[in-house]
Amino acid sequence: MLFKLAIRNVFRHTRRTLITAVAIGVGLMFMIMIDSMFGGMENQTVRNILETDNSELVVYPAGVFEDRFLFPLDTLIEDASAMSAELEQKYPDVISATPRLRFAVFAIGPEAELFALGMGIDPQKDADVFQLQNYIDEGRFLAADGDLVIGSGLAKELNVGLGDPILVQTRSRRGVMDVREYEITGIVNTSNPVINRNAIFISLAEAQVILEAPGAASEINLHVKGKPKDTDRLNILGSGISEDLGASYETYTWRDLNAGMFEIAGQKQSVGFFIAFIVIVIALVGIVNTMLLSIYERIPELGTMRAMGFSKGNIRWMMLMEGSVIGFFGGLFGVVLGLVVVILFTEVGFDMTPLLGTYEMPYPMSFVMRGEYNFGYMAFVFFLGWIISTVITLIPARKATRIEPSEALRST
Repeated sequence: MLFKLAIRNVFRHTRRTLITAVAIGVGLMFMIMIDSMFGGMENQTVRNILETDNSELVVYPAGVFEDRFLFPLDTLIEDASAMSAELEQKYPDVISATPRLRFAVFAIGPEAELFALGMGIDPQKDADVFQLQNYIDEGRFLAADGDLVIGSGLAKELNVGLGDPILVQTRSRRGVMDVREYEITGIVNTSNPVINRNAIFISLAEAQVILEAPGAASEINLHVKGKPKDTDRLNILGSGISEDLGASYETYTWRDLNAGMFEIAGQKQSVGFFIAFIVIVIALVGIVNTMLLSIYERIPELGTMRAMGFSKGNIRWMMLMEGSVIGFFGGLFGVVLGLVVVILFTEVGFDMTPLLGTYEMPYPMSFVMRGEYNFGYMAFVFFLGWIISTVITLIPARKATRIEPSEALRST
């Protein structure tokens, strides 16, 4: 009986109820949209990192991790190709392994000179771990020891293009300055600004000759089975590899290597959820106001119910059910609306090029942003809106239970 009365009261003022439910739904929709947006951004960032810069697991010489951006040449992995082959054979979870030799270079073009990141890679083995060959915008990927592939942003800054000469100046392992001229045979254009703005790729053999580091590499990238986001599994595998290799080597996950980037992204996500929370609070204020208006309009009715034997507990439960019904429809509307937005955001994407123009993103991601389906979070948001809408009704319900029958009947 109480439930029937609650349903009747909810739809007594249909317009007011719909406005309140829609307000709750819009707040929940924003929560779902923000979660999808940041989830999609993280997925895209992870994918671009794994396809161009760092694999799931990376082996370094011990003590190099903190200074890796200084590109130290005094501590390298000797006989890196043999170690890569050994890791592939020994660990079933390692699909492929490739050495990379990173070094600081001074790139000299006809009109500009810039510091850049030099990277020596084995074209065949590197293609088993990374996807750089799929991002060639002009020309070809590395095919011979004399080839040079350059990031599109760096090429633009140096004002050079395909077929143009470029001088590469670097210091060898013994401290000897080396300057060599290359012809640009390929331009790579990825969604990773680190690669686009800074990178020059040559063959691993060529880099080892220039740096006087035969057979050496600064790191070994391991492409492993399973989901990259399962960092617990990666940490276990990495710890086992580090223990087997001994104290001279350390293994890190892709997240370890990009921790600062994801920390900043997490802070931005927190701000987004805070904004969504504010919207939810505003919607909940609306449900309180709706219930209070309903109470003031029904004072004589509530008094009659008390006179007929309804207890304060009965009144309270009836009010809670009213708030619950509004919260249920508001949550359902929010999830449906949020799902529609997520489908559009994920399947079609949102192209930010008209808004950002030629601005380069500070994270490894493209201008076309896509969302992520997270049905577990949608269910959580639905029940969150439903439960909070029900609980918040305790405020007006308390007001309703304080109405005495005699006072209520006199107000008729």
